[in-house]
Amino acid sequence: MRPGAAVIKTQTGIGSSQDAPKAWLGAVRRVSFLLLMVVTAISGCLGSADPSPTQRSIALDTKPCQQPELWPFSLGDQKNRFLVHYRSPDEIDMARTVVSELEAAWDFETQTLGFEPPLPDAGECGPDERFDVFIWRGKETCFVQIIHEGLDEKYILAPGAPWGGRTSYMVVDPWGKYGKEILGQTMAHELNHASHAVQDWYEAGDVFEMTATYVEQYFNKALAYNIVDFQAHPDWGLLFYDDYATYYMYGSGLYLYFLRDYYFSRQASVDEKFPARLWSYVRNDELRPLVNKPNLVDGLTRLLAPFGHSFADSALVFARWRYYAGSHDDGKHFKPWPGLAKESLLPFLQGADIKPVLIVLANTSYKVEPPPMLLGNGYVEITGADASQKSFRVTLDAPLNAAVRWVVQAVPGTTEGSDGETLDLSPGWARVDFAGAANGQRGKRTLIITAVPTTTLDPDDRSAERFPVTLRVQP
Repeated sequence: MRPGAAVIKTQTGIGSSQDAPKAWLGAVRRVSFLLLMVVTAISGCLGSADPSPTQRSIALDTKPCQQPELWPFSLGDQKNRFLVHYRSPDEIDMARTVVSELEAAWDFETQTLGFEPPLPDAGECGPDERFDVFIWRGKETCFVQIIHEGLDEKYILAPGAPWGGRTSYMVVDPWGKYGKEILGQTMAHELNHASHAVQDWYEAGDVFEMTATYVEQYFNKALAYNIVDFQAHPDWGLLFYDDYATYYMYGSGLYLYFLRDYYFSRQASVDEKFPARLWSYVRNDELRPLVNKPNLVDGLTRLLAPFGHSFADSALVFARWRYYAGSHDDGKHFKPWPGLAKESLLPFLQGADIKPVLIVLANTSYKVEPPPMLLGNGYVEITGADASQKSFRVTLDAPLNAAVRWVVQAVPGTTEGSDGETLDLSPGWARVDFAGAANGQRGKRTLIITAVPTTTLDPDDRSAERFPVTLRVQP
């Protein structure tokens, strides 16, 4: 989705409110929908609609579940899990394509990846309990929305989901920029959001796009602008919510890729279901279903507990790993996925590089710009002035602030089996060896300066506070 356009995942209460639909009104709509289908079939209009509903423009703020007459035709999958609604007989081929793509995504995401399927909606949208997909030519976007989205409907939870699970529906324009050759990954991405609605619609916004973008890689080549925007902002907090100003939240799917390779590939087979478990861990308390607790950091803490790591620990390792994306790939970090082309995956796309600030070694003070947010980073590459320089001295100056501590790492590694090390700055300074300073070549080393919170990070705190720090290097 384009930043600034309709939001793929819109939280309850954001947008216009509406009156709660009364039970009798829902029943009338369902009966009207069924009668319309019967009359259409009897009259032979399945072969010709005059005029075509597609030819009649509809308001872009139309709510499909409330106006089913605008989508008088539908096509279901063979397992009766969902219905694809379309507006005109000439759209039947596209509807079949959408059914096919969604069938593939549904099977893979629920069986291989372990995500929950969308909750049945008891006919509150469409004619029955099946998940509803509305294909909308000219909408030029795609999204999943909960059925009860109004401010006065926030306590309408799905039956059997007292933790706050929500029924939902999907809108997609398969003729637009999110269709055509990327329709498969669009359907996979949006279906993943419907699974999120089952677990926690009130979770921190970034994890919706982080997870869905990670999942869509299984279905087509990852979109380069996602990883480019993510790697272009290493100073932003890892879980920073930028309100769709960029594709940063989408590109943060690289963090899940890292979790897969660093933690969940240690056994003989890869644990493909860890993202689904993460979402199950963030289900809200049944006594307070609208309060985001446990939250994303709580879920990550539980997910990583068997490895003895906290979320902040994983973020520090990830700060090192993301350096090895793109042209810095050394074959020892991000791994290709079986059956998928390496060059189609997030870490290996053109533009996936971190672009550090470049400093030639001298007595230099560098005020890290922009200053990092919590769990944000500054990347600074130090190059020797000549081949005779084998190391350099590092000190760090920062204002006293009880909210943050500073960690400095150096990459790449300089010893066998090392991909980098954490500097011990407790004496007030540390000496760092250059890598590659041999055979007349000037050595290089990249420093990663991370602002680490001193308390548990709250992912709902969307503060953009930055923490100034100055790096000093000397021969």
